Amino acid sequence: MGFPILPFFLLFLIWLTFRIKTLDAKQEQQQADFWSKERQANATPAKDISNLRYITIPINKFPLNFSDDEKVIEIENELKELASHKLLNLSGMTNSDLKITYGLPNFETMSKIGEDFDRSCVLLNSYAKALVEADMIKDAQNVLEFAIGVGSDLSESYIMLADIYKKSSQSDKLNFLREQISNSNMLLKNHILNKIDDSVQENFSTDTPE
Repeated sequence: MGFPILPFFLLFLIWLTFRIKTLDAKQEQQQADFWSKERQANATPAKDISNLRYITIPINKFPLNFSDDEKVIEIENELKELASHKLLNLSGMTNSDLKITYGLPNFETMSKIGEDFDRSCVLLNSYAKALVEADMIKDAQNVLEFAIGVGSDLSESYIMLADIYKKSSQSDKLNFLREQISNSNMLLKNHILNKIDDSVQENFSTDTPE
């Protein structure tokens, strides 16, 4: 006597049909919500953006001209340029969010401000790496603390700063950094914490006498 496959196959087809309809309905609702939000965004009037808490790069506190390397000089020149710009951490905001929050007429301005912030975080990370390579550890720490303090989400910056804290026995700052990462919304926070913990463990193993 054969196993009755047909009833199970029919049940599977019914479930599959229901599942497809559910996903289609969800997608249609998401699209409807998106266009509703976009219509609202495109009707939002200009808002006052003159008194926002803009970020500025403290370029005068950085050890400029410490290297003859062309790449380092290029980084410094870009940072000098961005130091004259208004910056704002707009990470996670969609185009619709920017329009609704700051008004449609300010969309291009705010987009540029957000892009400049993201570019600054990349440059600050590269600048800190160059400082570490030049054995200017304290300066690298200052640069990274500024970058992370204003909201950089570059995992390498956090790992680099944690390594500096670890090697200079700044345990209080290392613990505070770990808490800051744990309480953040960064997508890679678990990866960063694992990297930091692995690095600390390796250092402990190296320092432990046999």
